[in-house]
Amino acid sequence: MPENYASEIIKKSITDQKLLNAKSRRKMVWKYLDYYAGDNTIQYIKSRFASKSFQEVPPSCFNFTKKFIDRISRIYTQGAIRNVNKDYDALTYKKNFKIKHIEKMTRLIGTIATQIVYNEHPLPHFNYVPIYYFDAFFGDDPYTPESIVYPLTMNVSDNSNTDKMEYIYWDSDSYYIYDEDGNVKSESPNPYGVLPFVFTHRENQLTEFFAPGAYDIISANESCNILLTEMNLGLRFHLFGQYSISGLFAEDKISRAGSDEIMVVPEGADVQILSPKANVKDGLDLLRSMLDLTAQNNHLYVTFDEHGADRPSSGIALKIKDLERYEDWQDDVEAWRLYEQDFYEIEKVIAGANGVKLPDSFGLDFVDPQYPQTIPDQISLNEFRLAHNLITEADLMQEENKDLTEAEAESILNKNREINNAAKPKQSPFATLLGKAPESK
Repeated sequence: MPENYASEIIKKSITDQKLLNAKSRRKMVWKYLDYYAGDNTIQYIKSRFASKSFQEVPPSCFNFTKKFIDRISRIYTQGAIRNVNKDYDALTYKKNFKIKHIEKMTRLIGTIATQIVYNEHPLPHFNYVPIYYFDAFFGDDPYTPESIVYPLTMNVSDNSNTDKMEYIYWDSDSYYIYDEDGNVKSESPNPYGVLPFVFTHRENQLTEFFAPGAYDIISANESCNILLTEMNLGLRFHLFGQYSISGLFAEDKISRAGSDEIMVVPEGADVQILSPKANVKDGLDLLRSMLDLTAQNNHLYVTFDEHGADRPSSGIALKIKDLERYEDWQDDVEAWRLYEQDFYEIEKVIAGANGVKLPDSFGLDFVDPQYPQTIPDQISLNEFRLAHNLITEADLMQEENKDLTEAEAESILNKNREINNAAKPKQSPFATLLGKAPESK
């Protein structure tokens, strides 16, 4: 066999395998998104109930994937404070809102790309568009893409839209759009000279660029839906039962009607109603075990409060109970600090291309998870922070009302001081010298 012919076969084999892997990953991404949204998950379990008997009950499609993913995504629950300048604050007013979703999708899928888009209207700002599925292409570094391809979002809500699927290709020099037949529809130079994408990963990359997603949560959700469907079917058969007649020839005629009618059977025949022994308790115990194990693997906890055992706990008790999750939060903060730096480097380039110069320095502070406190504890903490100049009264007001600017908070404080001072009873100079409070009238 010629050497070049063998080489072509090997290349084609590798290409076909990579294409198969890419298609498999795309199906996996859509499945994860379906389970997170709780939409159209019947398609993933209906093939397991092919017999006609399983068509008698609707498949169970409960969704706990979203709740689990949302609970383990805590980096941006309280937001992040970025210290750059006023121009940057104006450009990124959407960032805290958008990046919460980006963190959740990273936890769900494993690896996503986020495109940073500069919009002029209604005011100049950055938009952050998550790309759930994409194909990455690499140079010498297998962990840093040099170009990516992903499908453009189609207008599926428009019934008259029959356009072919479109894809977009990006690298540091250009980007172009082509249809599913490979026909290039438009081509433009990349105005930034860098890929305007940030790639976030659920975990550290092990043997490849893509990190694994929340397979354990998806698998547990699917297994629970199968189990609940089987339990519903078992209860249906248990409630109605199945008639069984022994000692009857096949050609003998049987008359049957409702519960107010009499069934006539030949002499010597024995009629019974057979019911399966549906052990609901064992099924529920298995269901709870799957939920509990999945939660523990993700440093979560679930409760099945039947007798009031799960009572409210103090903030300290919750923090101790939540210690593993808090340690996870500390680990994840370091990774997202690096991602925030990646975001800023690209934001700086894009802003510069649009006439806005951002400084090289970038300050960032993640807000720690908050646990409930009693009113006296909260008062003591606030007084300590004020006494040691760790915070101002205006900062306290902004903690209570995040919509207030620092100037607005100061204005409200000054107005309140004037009103409160005016309402205080006046004190005579002699009372002041003697250290006596004024008498109330």
